[in-house]
Amino acid sequence: MKVIVAIATFNNRNLDRTLASLENQAHEIRIYNNETRDLNLTDNGKFYFLDEYKEPVYYFTCDDDLIYPPDYVHRTIQAIEKYKCIVTYHGRRLRGLNRSYYNGHSALKCTHGFMQNLELDVCGTGVTAFRTDYFNPKTLWASEDKRMSDLVFSLEAAKQGKKIMHIGHQAKWIRYVEQPKGTTIYELENKNESRQIEIANDIFRLRNK
Repeated sequence: MKVIVAIATFNNRNLDRTLASLENQAHEIRIYNNETRDLNLTDNGKFYFLDEYKEPVYYFTCDDDLIYPPDYVHRTIQAIEKYKCIVTYHGRRLRGLNRSYYNGHSALKCTHGFMQNLELDVCGTGVTAFRTDYFNPKTLWASEDKRMSDLVFSLEAAKQGKKIMHIGHQAKWIRYVEQPKGTTIYELENKNESRQIEIANDIFRLRNK
């Protein structure tokens, strides 16, 4: 089965270290550059290519500010086949309704060490993968909710009853690449998170029926 890596980016991002870390790990690396496309999909661009694959593939959604380990794809596919679900290395367990999305829930960061495998409510789509014959949210690229791909992806998974599993890993197995100040989604969005809270509430209700 083919391995497809999908990344959304902008012209001001240096992808060299990210792409070098993924070299020889995938059959195809697809890049949606929002500044050279007719539509600025922000981080939802990583879902844009889903509809192009008619046969099942392993679809990896990656970020342009991470360095991936050399065994990243191999280990992730093993986890997909073991747990038969969406797998991730970053995300949140929601602790209730109407809580701050960024600060009110239990968060696991991909660059930190956490060795436990456990189910999450929200995955981090910079370090997420799945089989498209299990889950294929091929219209998510068109979502009107921008710069919150973790939430729109996880809401669709919750609607379809698809499990998200965090896979344990050591600290710095995945590493962060410093970006220009004020350009991360957290920096852009954390001061006004009303929409994020609304979507998190929807996910919490679906997961706790």
